[in-house]
Amino acid sequence: MPAITAVRSTQTRSLSSTPTLRQGARGPAVSQLQSKLKAKGFNVSVDGDFGPKTAAAVRAFQQSRGLSVDGVVGPNTWAKLNAASAPPPSSGATPTLRQGARGAAVSNLQNRLRAHGYNVSVDGDFGPRTAAAVRSFQRAKGLGVDGVVGPNTWARLNGTPGAAPPPATGGARVNGYINGRAVPITVSSVGNGKFLRTDAANAFNRMRADAARAGINLSVVSGFRTMAEQQYLYNLYLQGRGNLAARPGYSNHQSGISADISVPGGYGSSTYRWLQNNARRYGFVNDVAGEPWHWTYRS
Repeated sequence: MPAITAVRSTQTRSLSSTPTLRQGARGPAVSQLQSKLKAKGFNVSVDGDFGPKTAAAVRAFQQSRGLSVDGVVGPNTWAKLNAASAPPPSSGATPTLRQGARGAAVSNLQNRLRAHGYNVSVDGDFGPRTAAAVRSFQRAKGLGVDGVVGPNTWARLNGTPGAAPPPATGGARVNGYINGRAVPITVSSVGNGKFLRTDAANAFNRMRADAARAGINLSVVSGFRTMAEQQYLYNLYLQGRGNLAARPGYSNHQSGISADISVPGGYGSSTYRWLQNNARRYGFVNDVAGEPWHWTYRS
């Protein structure tokens, strides 16, 4: 009889660990859900709080698995979550996408961007951060920079991601700009298809390596900019559709010393705190108010 009781107790605990969950739920079962989502490639925090980000990940997961997309984690969603981990299927999931799109194809896009080193959430929502990553990827691959994921962008996304770049030692000669005046500078890779002036690149690569040892991922989303790139961003700013941008010829990005670093969570994030405590040792300062991502080499 005691053995039967023990079995019943174990079964009860197993069943109760997968209750029906929806936004607003809290507790160990939510943490279990979030762990399962992370194992499937969705970027959620394991904090036991079923908030909007977890709900978005659940909906994206449901859509990618052909389930009813209601954001509620019931028996069918739990069954798919408990199946052997595999990335969302990519076969046929390469339609033309642009900002505002949602669903499994967007999750597939975000997974491909992450494979190429871009720090985006896999939430099935083609928002501004995903759009910025797409434009950055297109620019790095020599594609038309329109933020629209069509056949050419998909082809490059589905290619093999490049290996991490070696520390910058040499570099390429380009036309930079300082105070509106064209000057030749040498730029070198800082990863992610981005470049900085070679001395700044060397410093950044050392900083990135040390940050990685501390568990912090430093990824440059915008480094050296050509005149055309700066003009494009400046026009967006004037139209009220982009971040603050300096006049073409007057941006520190064009002299190769400024980097926009991915800082998910902004000023309160672990990435920003690490930079705040360590970046000056490598010559970088956060010199634009309201932009936790903007760091300039001032050594």
